[in-house]
Amino acid sequence: MADFMINWVTMALLTPPLALRSEQLYRNLPQLNQEVAAGPLPSLSIIVPARNEAVNLRRLLPSLNLIAYPGPWEVIVVDDNSTDETPWVAKEFGVRVVCLDDLPAGWLGKPHASHQGALAASGDWLLFTDADTIHEPCGPAQAVSYALHHRLDGLSLFLNQVTSGVLDRLGLLVAFAGLFSGLLSTSLSHGSYDLPEDGTPVDGRGRLYNGQYILIRREVYEASGGFSAVADESLEDLALGQQLRAKGYRVSLARGERLANVQMYADKSGLWQGLTRLGIGSFRWLGLSSILTALFITGVMAPILAMLSSLRKRRNRKWALVSWIVVAFGFVPWARRFGSTWLAILAPFGALLVQLSALWGLASRLAGRGISWKGRSV
Repeated sequence: MADFMINWVTMALLTPPLALRSEQLYRNLPQLNQEVAAGPLPSLSIIVPARNEAVNLRRLLPSLNLIAYPGPWEVIVVDDNSTDETPWVAKEFGVRVVCLDDLPAGWLGKPHASHQGALAASGDWLLFTDADTIHEPCGPAQAVSYALHHRLDGLSLFLNQVTSGVLDRLGLLVAFAGLFSGLLSTSLSHGSYDLPEDGTPVDGRGRLYNGQYILIRREVYEASGGFSAVADESLEDLALGQQLRAKGYRVSLARGERLANVQMYADKSGLWQGLTRLGIGSFRWLGLSSILTALFITGVMAPILAMLSSLRKRRNRKWALVSWIVVAFGFVPWARRFGSTWLAILAPFGALLVQLSALWGLASRLAGRGISWKGRSV
């Protein structure tokens, strides 16, 4: 084999242990299945930043209207200068609507909408959730009970991922595996998986916040500056997590697949824009972890390059085939999580998609064009 062929095969063979380890790290996150505390809970404001989300709101708001929360609660939809029927759909479901007319200088859209929702809220706890989520009736009560039981200031959840086709399933399973493979060394070196003596599952990766579901004490939001402190960040959730962690607040990351579902991308265009935004934005907030993630995803993609090299040089393809099989084996647990074991065979194509989108985002940023998201440049 040519040297470059050996390099690609070697890189591919090094990735399966990381894929399996990343799946274990995800599985070891606290699984939120908290019983709802007896008696009333503190008041809760559910805040939905929404820009051109009329279609998604017709799925989200019925689920929020069915919430069983033992305490005062409200839903606030923040219409972020939508050009569709977003504000009218929200009003149809009887929720409170805050309409924004402009975007102040120095702000990006979602941080601004989220912050305006917080300013309008009356709850002791604030739950920021995306318009593309669907919530179980007891979900918010379980989340607040969990935070109170563990004396947390903030809680963010990974939700059950709903996908519409093979392409987004492949992109997301590789992106999730890559995210946790990047956390492998930093999390273990900081003892993030060791519980404190009081048993509180405070996650050492508190900077890793998922904007689909962020629960935070109102007083902590106000004292930390909340989204106003990360007003110009395209990945405002990661920025907020790091902000809270730096200020010493007790924050946790957990699995909440039983509390809510989310369909991140409705079509191929949304998938490409979303992966582009995540790929380039993560470099800023995940530091070394993002570099490890990029190397890991390159390794997952390597069987494709090894196979192409073997075909071009008309050499024995068995090592390229072996590398592909070994990479697929490492992705079996992730593929099962996304609905089908056979997706593991296609993992290299998912890695190719993630890698190309990240490179396109980087090129766009360097060219000064920015990245298109929700009809704006970020």
